[in-house]
Amino acid sequence: MKNNNLLKALWALVAALLVLVSFAETAQAAPAQSARRGARIIITFRNIPAEDKPNVDGDYIVSQDDGSISIPYLSSRIRAEGKTGRQLEEIIRARFIEEQIYSQPIVSVQVGSIDEINALNQRYVQVTGYVAQKRNLPYRPDLTLIAAIVDCGDITDHGSREIQVTRGNQTQTYDYFSAKDRAIKLRPNDVIFVKLRGPFEGRPSKIGP
Repeated sequence: MKNNNLLKALWALVAALLVLVSFAETAQAAPAQSARRGARIIITFRNIPAEDKPNVDGDYIVSQDDGSISIPYLSSRIRAEGKTGRQLEEIIRARFIEEQIYSQPIVSVQVGSIDEINALNQRYVQVTGYVAQKRNLPYRPDLTLIAAIVDCGDITDHGSREIQVTRGNQTQTYDYFSAKDRAIKLRPNDVIFVKLRGPFEGRPSKIGP
């Protein structure tokens, strides 16, 4: 029985060593990503005043001109090009301590890819409500209200002629059957909502002015 227990313990030790070797090989196969010009960097601070977090937390884009980033409160820019997330964490932390802004900040940095940058910069118009397909449409300068609705399969049989467009904190209602309203130009982040058609709401036979 003792020999069996010893054998089991040895096998467990061998299995654990194999797992450690596997982790080491994975770490070597996937080196840390370094920041490039135009790359996205996500910086998060902890152990700092709560009122400062909205100012320093967030997405930063590495300058195409000199490969640096500018962080609020610091006296000068930080060279980010060629640095990994771990290296930037140490550099940023040291700068805030040296300039006596924070005493013991905890900094987390994630370096993004070019694809993530493109996705971050992509702007959308949201179309929802009683349309055939609810979608987030990539914004384009010539996008009109009717074009966005048609791109989503048009309004359904239950869709109202009253179309709400929310821009920021303001919502305005437009008429689906008005040529003027159909032609309004949309802006990035606009939200289009097609209301439910009322029980006595009719359908005009043609588009009005």
